[in-house]
Amino acid sequence: MYTALDISNVINGTVIGNDQVIIIDICELSVGRDNCITFMTDRKYKNLLSNTLASVIIVDESFKDISYGKTFIQVENPSLSFIEVSKLFRPVKNWEPNIHKSVIIDNNVDLGENVYIGANVVIESDVKIGQNTYIGHNSIIAHNSIIGGDTIIQGNVSIYHDVKIGNCVNIDSGTVIGADGFGLVSENGNHHRVPHTGDVIVENGVSIGANCCIDRGTINSTIVGEFSRLDNFIQVAHNVVIGKSCVIAGQVGLAGSCILGDFVTIGGQSGIVGHIKIEDNCIIATNSLVTKSLKKGSFVSGIPARDHLDRRKQEAVINQLPQFKKRLKELEIFLKNKD
Repeated sequence: MYTALDISNVINGTVIGNDQVIIIDICELSVGRDNCITFMTDRKYKNLLSNTLASVIIVDESFKDISYGKTFIQVENPSLSFIEVSKLFRPVKNWEPNIHKSVIIDNNVDLGENVYIGANVVIESDVKIGQNTYIGHNSIIAHNSIIGGDTIIQGNVSIYHDVKIGNCVNIDSGTVIGADGFGLVSENGNHHRVPHTGDVIVENGVSIGANCCIDRGTINSTIVGEFSRLDNFIQVAHNVVIGKSCVIAGQVGLAGSCILGDFVTIGGQSGIVGHIKIEDNCIIATNSLVTKSLKKGSFVSGIPARDHLDRRKQEAVINQLPQFKKRLKELEIFLKNKD
């Protein structure tokens, strides 16, 4: 248990209200629970403060309306602070270094210190695994791959040969890294598979969700830049380059040889065609199809993707077409009767 003051000291906040209220767990803002703590990042959720059962709410420093009978902790970034608070009440389960007896490890493997390797893992020749790394049950690390230190690879992950994964990477179950891309040459009705002899590079601090597929390059590398975040069910095709700190939501498809700059955000179920460049700080809205390269800072939406603000104006006009049609018909009748 912690008091509001204890938590405030951890997150460098300022308590407004009863700093001795006891907190036993975290909760959501919408319903909340007594003696629990939550957070609010957007003022549009302010109406929830009157009914939430939460005893303490983390808010930003500009929040001044505290007449809700609650205790508030003001911080610079409520979302970031709540991450730290969550760790207090619901810490991630620690694992102890161990290599399960059913693991198959080739003789020529370089294992770092304090690693965990779960049941039925297969590690092939010339693999290097850094210190403090976790590899879950039933995963496969194929030959000549490198796994950095402090990396977590969950169960049932397949890492093909010649894959390079950096430090502090998280990979969730079902993901496949290094499979051949969808390259083919068609002749006389036959589809000939193109050999993919490149590799995959996953840089430091990357997080890859469940059931993602990251294909190896045809000749060069497929690259996922440092600190980028990939949601579940994402397809990254051969020779794709993803810049640093990109955020890609679920069910996105990146076609071969497209290039993303740094800090690109892509909404769910969007697609990027091959051989185009998305420059830094672009935002691609959900359910969009990008068919042309985008300049730095673009915000696009729709199929095909166009400037988001222009699209909204166009859709506003389209929504008025039934009224325009009615008025036009009335005008035609008026002119006909006038004649």
